[in-house]
Amino acid sequence: MDYLESLNEEQLEAVKAEEKHVLVLAGAGSGKTRVIISRAAYLLEKGVRPSRILILSFTRKSAREIAERVKSEISIKEKSALTGQTFHSWCYELIKSNPGIFKESTYSLIDEDDADSIFRYTFPRDEASPLPIKGKDIHDVYSFMVNTRKSLTEAIRMKLRRTYPETELEDYIKKYAVHYRNAIEAYVRYKAAHRYLDYDDLLYTVARTLKVNEKAREYISRRYEHILIDEMQDTNPLQYELLSSFYENSHIYAVGDDAQSIYAFRGSDFNSIHRFTSIVPDSKTYKLRTNYRSYDEILAVSNWLLAQSPLHYDKHLIAKKGKSGIKPKLVHTDNGYEEANYITDKILENITEHDYDYIDHMVLSRTVMGLRRVEAVCIEKNIPYRLYGGSSLIESKHIRDVISPIRVVLNIHDEIAWMRFLTLFRGIGEKSALKYIEAIRDVGNTDEAIKTLKLKKTPKVITDTLERISENRENALSAVKASYNALEERLQILYKEEWVYRKKDFEVLFSLAEIAKSLDSFISDFVLSPRLEETMRTDESTDDYVVLSTIHSAKGLESSICFVIDVSPYAFPTERAYADGMEEVEEERRCLYVALTRAKDDLYIMRNTKSVRAYELEASKCPYFLNDLDFNLVEMVNIEEDGAIEGDFFQGDMSECSILDDLDFT
Repeated sequence: MDYLESLNEEQLEAVKAEEKHVLVLAGAGSGKTRVIISRAAYLLEKGVRPSRILILSFTRKSAREIAERVKSEISIKEKSALTGQTFHSWCYELIKSNPGIFKESTYSLIDEDDADSIFRYTFPRDEASPLPIKGKDIHDVYSFMVNTRKSLTEAIRMKLRRTYPETELEDYIKKYAVHYRNAIEAYVRYKAAHRYLDYDDLLYTVARTLKVNEKAREYISRRYEHILIDEMQDTNPLQYELLSSFYENSHIYAVGDDAQSIYAFRGSDFNSIHRFTSIVPDSKTYKLRTNYRSYDEILAVSNWLLAQSPLHYDKHLIAKKGKSGIKPKLVHTDNGYEEANYITDKILENITEHDYDYIDHMVLSRTVMGLRRVEAVCIEKNIPYRLYGGSSLIESKHIRDVISPIRVVLNIHDEIAWMRFLTLFRGIGEKSALKYIEAIRDVGNTDEAIKTLKLKKTPKVITDTLERISENRENALSAVKASYNALEERLQILYKEEWVYRKKDFEVLFSLAEIAKSLDSFISDFVLSPRLEETMRTDESTDDYVVLSTIHSAKGLESSICFVIDVSPYAFPTERAYADGMEEVEEERRCLYVALTRAKDDLYIMRNTKSVRAYELEASKCPYFLNDLDFNLVEMVNIEEDGAIEGDFFQGDMSECSILDDLDFT
């Protein structure tokens, strides 16, 4: 057990925990990944079979990395049986491999864009009196209902509270909740009629089936002796409901950090991890407090930030690296352009004078838009970078175009894929496409559909594309390339001058297809790709680049030198968050905490003083996280063009601060 020798006392105690269910609260940089890997290796050394261990994480990439690192730690038989999965891919596999339990095993999987399209298609339209509701808004509310187990009215209130003032929102709910209900019922009926499963159905179908079917629950739960879960703070109530079916026959081992719970907008519940031992029976919490990432000076500011919270995190991280003698810089700039120039000048200075590489630098922002000015200056100064947190490859139109005929070949009755594929071609609009779809509605397979389309004198490129894919359906890479080659000329016409940039994305798509076990698994991976693990990439020609990232996409990342931009009043927390109450404000605090704890050696906290001046005039309206900061913790840097700031921080009072049968429509 050599791998245990590198663990500290806290980690070793957590790895060897003997309680039935365990939560490891691992502070930032405290080695949580090392602990979950060591736990898996420890179980294998004790004789647990690899197939009896389930590793779950929130991205496929992190889940697979954990599994592969476990295999590298120890020599075990049946290595291929140890795999890492996301919650959704695991549920998809359970549904597909157990047709005797799940009638949905033959259903097709649709992605979020498909679901939005169905809501638009099924939502009743009244031209005389149009409703102020979009199909995507209804989908967001529906998804929030399913994942948080909240009522319709509460879900509308939670999703739209930043759109309408409180009094207007209540009137809105009274007036339009019935339309949401009707649209949701129509959407669910449409999915059932067309044999579709959406992203949320995967968790719901498994969770609900195991709850009501005792034999199924017993059979499936006994397959897993140990379930190891990474990033437990990101779980939502539906995922807890799913896991509850495994409490009796399995051991739950969860690792997470309550101070890094920042996905409430996706339904994750901070209170669940905070109350883990009261929710999960026979459980115990272990804590990891030793930080291996950052120097003491960086942790001093991070610890201070959490200590100001009215919530009791009980989390004071201790730096294993000790002190560096370099305090974090609190940098006052006059505007966003000055901020971007300062950051990029500092990066170039570090490279030319201090022997750093580009990859040693990370710039973090609450939003992608906040990174745009830094991105522009990087281009201006010829600094290579990659931007994390933008639109995903999977959401791109040109990628979805090439995938649509593949989906058709796999499921000839996938009307959404048919509509996208057919309308790619000149002269075929929605009405014409519907006629073709109606003509093949009763055919049994792809060959029959192609024959029918040929009799209808369909454009040859359409049937040729389907034939090429069908001929290569046993090999995912060959099928994807067949689709791309058949459609390339048409896509080049559709996307015109953008094609030179869009074309590069297909190399990434080919690489994903190359590692897929089958064409069906490639499509399921494609649909199940969580948005939070996707990136927008620039300058793929080098491995040395500056990372520009939203904070929500930065969990798991770290860098020697980090710049956190616009840590200003009205930004941390936002005025909206303050208006929404303490829960929103505290999520914003955790968001800033995640950003600060990405830094290993040096940290720059950027503050736009135009926001500060606005705050000075209206100090009573919005709090500021850095109020009352001990100035001994930071080095003050002022690069304003019009001189120093008068005074330091402005004070504020922080203290003010079918599935239809189960949905609650009250």
